[in-house]
Amino acid sequence: MARILISGYYGFDNAGDDTVLYGIISSLKKHMPDTELAVLSNTPDETQSLFGIPAYNRWRMNSIVTQLKKCDLLVMGGGSLLQDATSPRSVIYYLGIVMVAKMLGKPVIFYAQGIGPITRAISKRLIRLIVNKVDIITVRDEQSGEDLKSFGVIKAPIHVTADPAVTIGADQIDTSFGKSIIAQYKPGTAKPVMAISVRAWKNEQQYKQQIARLADEAIRRGWEVFFLPMQNPSDVAPSRDILQLMQEKGAVLIEEKLNFKQIFSFIGASQFVLGMRLHSVILAAVMNIPFAGISYDPKMDRFVQRLGMEAAGHIKDLQYEQLLSNIEPVLNDLEGTQRQIKDRMHSLIEEAEKSSRLAVKLLEQKRK
Repeated sequence: MARILISGYYGFDNAGDDTVLYGIISSLKKHMPDTELAVLSNTPDETQSLFGIPAYNRWRMNSIVTQLKKCDLLVMGGGSLLQDATSPRSVIYYLGIVMVAKMLGKPVIFYAQGIGPITRAISKRLIRLIVNKVDIITVRDEQSGEDLKSFGVIKAPIHVTADPAVTIGADQIDTSFGKSIIAQYKPGTAKPVMAISVRAWKNEQQYKQQIARLADEAIRRGWEVFFLPMQNPSDVAPSRDILQLMQEKGAVLIEEKLNFKQIFSFIGASQFVLGMRLHSVILAAVMNIPFAGISYDPKMDRFVQRLGMEAAGHIKDLQYEQLLSNIEPVLNDLEGTQRQIKDRMHSLIEEAEKSSRLAVKLLEQKRK
């Protein structure tokens, strides 16, 4: 039986990255049902319980080396692993794992990676030296592939696919938990639910007032407004800031820590999502829930554009009037937006499955 080891940003209570992992696991099991999967995690016990596959401590080098020796393929899981926005440590860590794998003679696939931002010379040099040794690279958007090429990655084949999370079927998600949360805070409500997912971003502050005004207007128009942190606790503070800026009463902040399945469930029980976290809008798209994304990073723009949409505004110059103007057509035609999302998702799902098919092909070639 073949064994695949998955490495990524897992076990950090980040719903987006956990959703990516779930998508990778689901797709690999679909194409390779008899393959044994394992994952490196910050919290192995929690990850193993949540995903049902063996998990090992990502910080223990002896454990990493042992698992690399046992595996037949290393999957560098999707997300933005190669970025140095705060420091080059992320680049050094992940490329270090790749380097050890190659020293042990193991095949490596970059699985639906989003690249960047990369600004430091040391990061670019390491990428050029090590990523060229990777067997296959799949990226979740064209620009990520172009970025790799600009850093000198020319030896490894690069394929444009899509975020692994889109391969998760809506039928895999039970929305009863989400409905129970709504009923807990708003018993008996028949109003539509707007889920708002925000995050802190650098030193930006003015966007909070604009979103507060939008949330006030939503309540006046008959919506129940819930602030849904995708990463707890870091998303709780900006959510609370916005709530305090609001004039209307009744908005809810879900402060309890939810895992990605519970967040998925809540989004599926909502009628509209306003997201600053990329995976808040990806989860909405998977569940065919109308959404609008506020851009904070090019990856948000790239995803919504692949669905034939545009970002509702950018965090740096977000203005209430523009935000409302961009969102109103969606709010006024929820069913039409659902049809558009559903139509566009078919091609994204097919593209995302390509990563698993390439992993299967690589594994078969190496085993022969």
